[in-house]
Amino acid sequence: MKKLRLFSLLILLVCGFAPTQSRAQTNELAAVTGTILTEQGTPLAGASMAAIHLPTGVRRIALTDALGHFDLNTLLTGGPYVLQITQAGFRSQVVSNMFLKAGQPVNLNFALVPDVVAVGTRRADRTEQDAVAPVDVIDMRELALTAPRTDNTQLLNYVVPSFNSNRETSADGGDHVDGFNLRGLGIDQVLVLVNGHRRHASGLINLLGSRGLGSSPTDLNTISANALDRAEILRDGAAAQYGSDAIAGVMNFTLKNDNHGGNVLVNNGIHSSGLGYNTTLSLNKGLKLGKQGFLNLTGEADYRGYTTSPQYSRDLKSWPIFSDEKAREDSFLLANRKTSLDYRQRNGDARMLNYRGVYNAGVQLSEKTRFYSFGTYNFRRGQAVAPWVLPYSNPADLSDRAGFSLGYQPNINTRINDGSAVAGLELKLGQWSLDLSQSAAANRMLYDLSNTLNPSLGTASPTTFKAGGQRLTQFVTNATFTRLFDKMLAGTNVALGGEFRTDGYKIIAGEDASWKDYERGAAGASGGSQGFIGFDPTSAASGTGSRRNVAGFLDVEADVTKRWTVDGAVRFENYSDFGSAFIYKANTRLRLADWLALRGGYNTGFRAPSQAQQVYSQLTLLPTANGTTYSGIFNNQSSIAKVAGIGRLKAETSRNLSAGFVVNPTQELSLAIDAYRIDIDDRISLTNTFAEGISTSLDAALQQANTTSVQFFANSVNTRTRGLDVVTRYSKLLGRGTLRTALAANFNETRLRSLQVPALFQGIQNDKLAGNDFIGQRELSLLTMGSPRSKMIATLGYEGNKLGGQVRATRFGQVSFYDFNFNGLEEGSSYLIFRPKTSIDLLLTYKATKGLLLAAGAQNVFSVRPDDINTAADNGHAPDGVPAPHNRSRTAANAYLSDKYGYNISLPYDHDILPYQMVQTGLNGAFFYLKASYTFGL
Repeated sequence: MKKLRLFSLLILLVCGFAPTQSRAQTNELAAVTGTILTEQGTPLAGASMAAIHLPTGVRRIALTDALGHFDLNTLLTGGPYVLQITQAGFRSQVVSNMFLKAGQPVNLNFALVPDVVAVGTRRADRTEQDAVAPVDVIDMRELALTAPRTDNTQLLNYVVPSFNSNRETSADGGDHVDGFNLRGLGIDQVLVLVNGHRRHASGLINLLGSRGLGSSPTDLNTISANALDRAEILRDGAAAQYGSDAIAGVMNFTLKNDNHGGNVLVNNGIHSSGLGYNTTLSLNKGLKLGKQGFLNLTGEADYRGYTTSPQYSRDLKSWPIFSDEKAREDSFLLANRKTSLDYRQRNGDARMLNYRGVYNAGVQLSEKTRFYSFGTYNFRRGQAVAPWVLPYSNPADLSDRAGFSLGYQPNINTRINDGSAVAGLELKLGQWSLDLSQSAAANRMLYDLSNTLNPSLGTASPTTFKAGGQRLTQFVTNATFTRLFDKMLAGTNVALGGEFRTDGYKIIAGEDASWKDYERGAAGASGGSQGFIGFDPTSAASGTGSRRNVAGFLDVEADVTKRWTVDGAVRFENYSDFGSAFIYKANTRLRLADWLALRGGYNTGFRAPSQAQQVYSQLTLLPTANGTTYSGIFNNQSSIAKVAGIGRLKAETSRNLSAGFVVNPTQELSLAIDAYRIDIDDRISLTNTFAEGISTSLDAALQQANTTSVQFFANSVNTRTRGLDVVTRYSKLLGRGTLRTALAANFNETRLRSLQVPALFQGIQNDKLAGNDFIGQRELSLLTMGSPRSKMIATLGYEGNKLGGQVRATRFGQVSFYDFNFNGLEEGSSYLIFRPKTSIDLLLTYKATKGLLLAAGAQNVFSVRPDDINTAADNGHAPDGVPAPHNRSRTAANAYLSDKYGYNISLPYDHDILPYQMVQTGLNGAFFYLKASYTFGL
């Protein structure tokens, strides 16, 4: 760690003293003239030509006329100059190291390439502005060098309103893999592509936390942000084009393909609390591969320190250390020279160390054949914590050995290895193009515990444990034929192809001591590693599976006229484990005027149940006089699931209707508004936990399987999501720089349409007891209200010759859901409402030299945090089953419940030791940072 910091400082020093070139200036003037055209030779009116005189920083800008002509005169002689050519909808061009002479005007002609999008279309010339569905294009090169963070989820969370991601705390594996969603839908209902190819998911399945319960996210943070050119986010269902998962949308990450130059990036930052130190060292380099090829490489190391919330207390009715009687508690602490601060529960970001590598390569083998390949690798070492093991909760779980006699806080550590590689050929077959590719990917997540015990081993217990984990594999073979029929209508693109995919999933058993109850400790001692019990061989045996699927598709995108585009796609897929799916999509775009276009569409989609959801099993084993008993999650292939009427999982299906318009009254101003409605059937969720008493048949099955309690995955929830996306941008040349403003917003509402409850559980679902429903209150509320109801991002920025600045305000809308019901209260749990919050970010950039860029800033500069959980409970209401007048306040509700059940109940749960939920702005407060990057090869 110290070496990484020292190396970062050394790079900063080297970059700061990087030499610059200059040439003596005279009073004579020079000029640059020329034209800016499209590739087809059409003049581009309103294109910007900027000439920057690097020694002085003087910037001159000219706009092209109707013939595409520009004229930059009265320029200083000498140099070097950098010329920047920009036009909305086209790729920018840069000319560097240019020197000018008096009386010798330079004439230049430029042909700009369309800034095409790869997601949502298979047509090679489709741009963001004329796409038939809404697409956000994010410049990841700029974000990586200037934005506060370097992990992709946090970078995107503050620039894309429909994208939401929060780090978790006290969520086991969820602390180590950041989930995300689009439009408030599931974390597994968005498809991720890299260079247009399907990305694999994580091996993790979320079982705790604030969102994504029972789902496996795609881990965006396994990819170095410094390796990315841009991100394209299609805000529309696209399963008919790309297959399973693309219900909420598609994200495509394009890797850098430069064959020269590169950069060194150093990032350092820390929270206002002094915790959570972040440092990153990243190197990107472009190389030539033969005469017409490229090899782009990125290597990166980053470290993130842990954080914890500023609030902490110990409520004797919630989490006492030794006794719920104050006198005895104080006496215990005094006798052992302790205070409650010695038992502080960490509540924030996990500690994380990442090493990442990325390559992207392409080479022209012949006139009609091109080879390409790319891949990523990430090793992650993480450390989070579990709740304290305390004398009050179970003194038998302590030990006389040093450090464990008065309580201990287990560390949940992870080792994640994530890798993928793709290789392919692009072939020209007459008028057709063929793309053949093969990909392979794997994600392995292993848990190891430290600072903990297996109390059933007594004093012989180790303090570290290998607890096992999960492994996911994915292999995809793809063939796609495309052809543009330029004489058919005003141009028709046809794409057809097929895909063969194999998915595998395996639970890896931990060492015996991580899960076994040896019955050698004190009476009542727990078995397994405390904080996180390892995976046992039974779970590993049943938690292994694989499947195959084949798919075929047809995608036709036609310009019926020069103003009217129609796109349609159909797809058929067959899976070896659950059956087939046939889906379709239709979109259209009509340009009513040069400045106004309408667009809309309808599509059906599906999401196949993941292999993790199909086979995942996690059991707790407890020795009894009658043999070993089991409790936990049983997969849907188990005999007990059949008795319970839990059928085999089937695909989630969707219907998506959208309509919107795009307005571009000038080159500087644009506005896009899109409304949508998404119905999803058979959403997969985790059920409640059930014990005996549901029915005689289930009781018999539980007894026969020596099982005390069970939980399943089930297709149970039907929802409807309605929303509105608004994106407006304005830019204007101002002085020697450019003023840019943007306002983007997403308004979103998801409601429950219906529940599908097996006959065996209809009775508990329809009774008036909220605490034992088939699908729990918390799970349902997280599906419908666990993401912000709205999110608005307003940005004001100015980029000058050397200095630049930006102010950004992000408003997170209301979030609400039910609290955990750890005690299984039949009344249910507290309803929490987190009021809207706004975070303000500041950024200042300075171009010290041609290649050196410094960026300093503050994220959430005013340390805005979500409502703490007590405030959220006051905003909401008491558990549904608490009668009036006891439901009028938290105090009255807690008194009623404590009296009814005969022990202390202090809701909401963990309000003292874990006072914040990881929603909206997160709990860490202000983050201050400095980035330095040196770009070479300019």
